[in-house]
Amino acid sequence: MSPAHVLEPTYRRIKRALIDGIWPGGTRLEALRLAEEFGVSMTPVRDSLNQLVGEGLVDLTPGEGFRVPILTEQGLRDILHVNLVLLETVTHKEWRLPGASDIEDWPHDYAGRVTASFSAIAAGSSNRFLAALIDRISDRLHHVRIHEPDILPDAAEILSEIEASLRGSRNQRSSALQQYHNKCQKHAFRLINVLTE
Repeated sequence: MSPAHVLEPTYRRIKRALIDGIWPGGTRLEALRLAEEFGVSMTPVRDSLNQLVGEGLVDLTPGEGFRVPILTEQGLRDILHVNLVLLETVTHKEWRLPGASDIEDWPHDYAGRVTASFSAIAAGSSNRFLAALIDRISDRLHHVRIHEPDILPDAAEILSEIEASLRGSRNQRSSALQQYHNKCQKHAFRLINVLTE
């Protein structure tokens, strides 16, 4: 196992590149090349890649090595469906509003704000397992969300409705979440195509 002072930054760097979609789906992630690029040994790179396999951000095929998962249109639709089900599950009567200071610290970019909104909804449920699943889905879809403002009509307005629903009723949250996910489903083909351009 790699020392934490080397493993953690290596893991964060690889994860950030995956989340941001730096490598296209199907790209082979060669531990030796990444180790040379990062100026570390192969051990922390391999350890990081194995951890990211467990998080669903990297695929591992024996004999072929590590690859960036390929997101298909159907795969995107499936993930969106599961994300909506999970978010609707956590927005029940005992749901806790995020604090004002939580919202003030949110990212300013569209993809970051979508992730922060969904994380706040998940965290408000006090169900840590569901919150972790929703965060993993957000990691997997971050590079798709980067392109949503260019593809989805009214993306900014839908996001504003999601954010406003954090202070609204359960029905408002449910409506805003359904609207967002329906728009993404409707434009799944275009969202996947923009990733491959």
